[in-house]
Amino acid sequence: MALSEEQIRRVVEESIRQLGPHSSEQAVKSVVLETLRRLDADTGGLVQEHPSTFRYLNKTEGRIIVTAFGKNQPGVMAKITQTLADCNCDIHDVSQKIMQEFFTLIMLVDIRNAGCPFGIIKDNLAKVSEKLNIRILAQHEDVFNAMHRV
Repeated sequence: MALSEEQIRRVVEESIRQLGPHSSEQAVKSVVLETLRRLDADTGGLVQEHPSTFRYLNKTEGRIIVTAFGKNQPGVMAKITQTLADCNCDIHDVSQKIMQEFFTLIMLVDIRNAGCPFGIIKDNLAKVSEKLNIRILAQHEDVFNAMHRV
């Protein structure tokens, strides 16, 4: 899907509005790239995320929930954990299950000492997801808790 310069400008402006005026250039870039990645090529629609997710892209505090699933292949866990290690993330808990040729993974990851904000971690995991042809989702724990409150 080709976007006009005006559409791209609107995405950038909305990203800055969501993150706040003092957000880093890298955080804005990460949000814009994530938004463009979520654009549905066929309909031009946007895959919806919880609106507060954008508030957390610039954070380097708290914990995140990482889930992954897809066809099992050698090195999947290694590539995901290496991506987290590259940002100095601390994995607190892991649950992994292989079911025939498929795998599932859930991780609780501490990002308090991370060298990059959540938005960059999320972007790096998206690159691994594309490279391995699997699905990786990352959510800040605060958003996860708010969405699953009874």
